[in-house]
Amino acid sequence: MDFYTCLNYTIGNEDWHVEEQALRVAPGDSVVCVTASGDRPLHLLMTECASVLSIDMNPIQNYLLDLKKTAIAHLDFEPYLEFLGCKPSKHRKELYNKLRPHLSKDASQFWDDHKNKIKNGIIYQGRTERFTNLAANVIALFWKSKITKLLSFDNIEEQRIYVNQQLKTAMWRKIFEFFLNPGLMKHLFNDPGLNSYVDSSIKPGKYIYERMLNYFDNHLAKKSPLFQLIFTGKVLPEAYFPYLTFDGYTKIRKNLDRLHYMTGNVIEHLTHNLHSEVNCFSMSDIASYMPQQVFEKLLNGMRNAAKEGARFCIRELMSKRTIPNNLMNHFERNSSLEKKMEFEESNFVYRFMAGEVRK
Repeated sequence: MDFYTCLNYTIGNEDWHVEEQALRVAPGDSVVCVTASGDRPLHLLMTECASVLSIDMNPIQNYLLDLKKTAIAHLDFEPYLEFLGCKPSKHRKELYNKLRPHLSKDASQFWDDHKNKIKNGIIYQGRTERFTNLAANVIALFWKSKITKLLSFDNIEEQRIYVNQQLKTAMWRKIFEFFLNPGLMKHLFNDPGLNSYVDSSIKPGKYIYERMLNYFDNHLAKKSPLFQLIFTGKVLPEAYFPYLTFDGYTKIRKNLDRLHYMTGNVIEHLTHNLHSEVNCFSMSDIASYMPQQVFEKLLNGMRNAAKEGARFCIRELMSKRTIPNNLMNHFERNSSLEKKMEFEESNFVYRFMAGEVRK
């Protein structure tokens, strides 16, 4: 199945509380972002920006954003969580029927054809989420009690002792190496960010295992949505992203008219349709989905579209992109902020490029 024609992500795995430090969205700002799960553009609406333009090459990811946006607009908070899949429900069909008239024509047609995904709770129906659910079910056969114990800690020192005893073992390393073996991943889960553009110096299983352990040395497991997805198949309320909280839902709801989305190539749009108009770029980890030469085209597009001093946040998973010499003076990176973001990121796999654009 082609990566750009199916539903790949339905719940975000990027920490808004970290990213907002880089973007510093101010009242009246114009923001461009990547759609993916739809969480990113929704979180941007918690600010007082003037507009958010969300772009994705995959129309289905935009249909998901349309669905989440419409659910926030037309459902009260508890039914909204129920509809998305945060709570058990027998009424998602009825809730969808309430939302359907407010969806775009293309989005309503897609969801009409995929009502089983609605029925099962949409935030766990992407290919990524179904894969992590499979992994969680296998792990639960053998280590459910250990995972439950790890997620119970409120004290970092106690958790650190437990992790040293129970997770820093050859067995757990082998589990990660098995599930994240490039050959297996390419067969089961054809995600270019996990297969096509992985830096040759990185062994995916070892890399993610070590980053997880480093996270547990400083942060509670119950605060990491990514860990919970991998090991339980769900995200606990303690780790809900802001759009799944009442405060976030309320802030987003009053700013929904500022959100616009389009299907297309973000590089082309930045290069040809915007000129010195954008204050903030939230580029997710699309650098992990492109070779270096295409990444450089992205940077040139951002440079064209940026206002002087525009802020940017670019994530990387397992690729290793660099800013070329001819653009170094135009992208002023904040290395201390990047290290701080990497340390605090609750979904521990990411590295960052963050700073300001100089025209």
